[in-house]
Amino acid sequence: MKIKSVVKVMNFHALLRVEKARKQALLLSGMRTELEKMLRGIVLNRNLRLDKLLRLPDARLPALRIYLGSDYGFCGSVNSSVSGILARDAADAEKIVIGKKIRGRRDVSLSLTWDEYYRDIGAVHDYFVRAVRERSYSAIELVYNRYNNLGNVKLEERRIYPVAVGDFGEADEGTKADYIIESDITGLLEEMMIAYSFYEFRIAVTSSYASENTLRQSSTQESIKKLDEREAEETRVARKEKSELGFRKTIDNYTRQSMLTRA
Repeated sequence: MKIKSVVKVMNFHALLRVEKARKQALLLSGMRTELEKMLRGIVLNRNLRLDKLLRLPDARLPALRIYLGSDYGFCGSVNSSVSGILARDAADAEKIVIGKKIRGRRDVSLSLTWDEYYRDIGAVHDYFVRAVRERSYSAIELVYNRYNNLGNVKLEERRIYPVAVGDFGEADEGTKADYIIESDITGLLEEMMIAYSFYEFRIAVTSSYASENTLRQSSTQESIKKLDEREAEETRVARKEKSELGFRKTIDNYTRQSMLTRA
């Protein structure tokens, strides 16, 4: 069947995209880990906190919320679950939506398809720069479907900025020293924080992409199963009809033969 061939191709490409996203997430995680090691030594430094060199945003400001969906359908609840969160979120939060299938609000500051996002990543990156340097928002929060494995995709809401001390766990031997910095390192700290939070965002993007294709692969696999069942049923019916036709021919031949014999 032509439809079955198309669905099989969709299923295969979905699996390839999941693997591609998984590898990209591992690469980004490695870079984020190295940056996290440097940030741990800064965030856990009591001298920097006491000197108020680590400047935090005003908690009274609205948050920046970023919603990640998909441009295409056939991927289960990826878009409906994110759209549901978007629909009930506070009106004062600044919102960025990436994914053509995400709908539900008009008070969105930036709405992009994934093609538009990749053509100009800087449009989203500028919001991260504004959040850290100008402290325009109380936080940066992500809403997306997190990929854990092929059988586990979960809707997640996560704050990635500001980074709390508890986010880095206990200090290890390399980050216990409460060193003193005499020069102004505010700009350096801001650049590191922008880079770290944007890496967290990019990892979420790859996780969302993997989730989308995992659910699409699951949907196409189920479709293939239903098409196989339908083919089997059609084959069974065709064989039954063929058998009945042959049986009727046999009866007709026997009837004609009997009539000729009696004549």
